[in-house]
Amino acid sequence: MNFGIMILILCGPPASGKTEIARRLAERLEGSRLVSTAEFRRKIYKRMFAETERWAGRVKYLILDGTFHREEWRDGIKSIALKSGQGIFMIYLKCSLQTCLKRNELRKDRIAEKAVRIVYGQMKEPVAPDLVIDTETLSIDGAVEAILKALIKNNGKI
Repeated sequence: MNFGIMILILCGPPASGKTEIARRLAERLEGSRLVSTAEFRRKIYKRMFAETERWAGRVKYLILDGTFHREEWRDGIKSIALKSGQGIFMIYLKCSLQTCLKRNELRKDRIAEKAVRIVYGQMKEPVAPDLVIDTETLSIDGAVEAILKALIKNNGKI
């Protein structure tokens, strides 16, 4: 599928389904590059910004997977997109704290429950995201399809 050159941000609390949705989306979008905060252990968002600057404009679809629970981090990516002349599409994945905790327990590389609770508490829904997906009611495949449909619908805007 080809929607034009853009940066896709998948943000939301830990264990909301971002990484799996991002992986499947990358499989469906030709010419995509997935960058996940899970790849980094230190200076996570500093490294995310560096990777975004590295890949912006060099791939058709730069898919960013992270909580982005601080607005300044989302704004930093928007700034990079503006400088590189790329469109940006913000996808906010949401679910309850209990669902995040339950999913985190099932992860191979789970994070500390306290960390899930802290980040969940700090998570602010982005202002005017392009798409909001409730991952408690929509499956992974359903979420990917919803994102692809939204990209098609909003193509003129991007």
